[in-house]
Amino acid sequence: MSQERERDDATTPAGDDHPERPAVVDRDAVSAAFVDAAPRTLPEVVDETGVERERAADALDALVADGDLATKQLQSGAATLRVWYLPATAHVERLASGTPDADRTDAVEDAIADLDVPGVSEMMQDWRRDAIRNAWEYLAEHGAATDAGIIDAVYGPHSAGYDDRQKWWECVRPRLRTLPGVTAPTDGDDDVWTYVPA
Repeated sequence: MSQERERDDATTPAGDDHPERPAVVDRDAVSAAFVDAAPRTLPEVVDETGVERERAADALDALVADGDLATKQLQSGAATLRVWYLPATAHVERLASGTPDADRTDAVEDAIADLDVPGVSEMMQDWRRDAIRNAWEYLAEHGAATDAGIIDAVYGPHSAGYDDRQKWWECVRPRLRTLPGVTAPTDGDDDVWTYVPA
């Protein structure tokens, strides 16, 4: 009797594990698709991995739950787009390890220093360069952001002498789009900015 029970117990884990194997494989495949900070939509993940849509969605949810990925809803007019991306900690680790993103940061500092920015004094120009830098850092940390998302996050603490958010954005926007790693929205497209590390 005890031998039969032991035999049953020994075979149970293998039977229980079998249905979970595809989920583990899906998770690994989906995780491997995120090699940089570029945000990805569910259709993009499906195309890149070949994993079925529903299984890819489950894998993405599991990766988010474990903190391996982050997700957000991007709003552009009436349309809502959900994207997944590597969390900010991935960028911090890359910078700390001296990976190409550290060189990218140096290149951004040089580019910002060379920008022609408005301002009646050198101090005012420095404030505005600082606002542009913080807009770049926000985008680099999040991987993707809308115009409104950048303005909401950066304008308050870095208004750079502007009383009007739109005037501030008119200063920041054309200069942000010139910085390394930044992909700006195209005319007629949605207003989603993306950042791709070096």
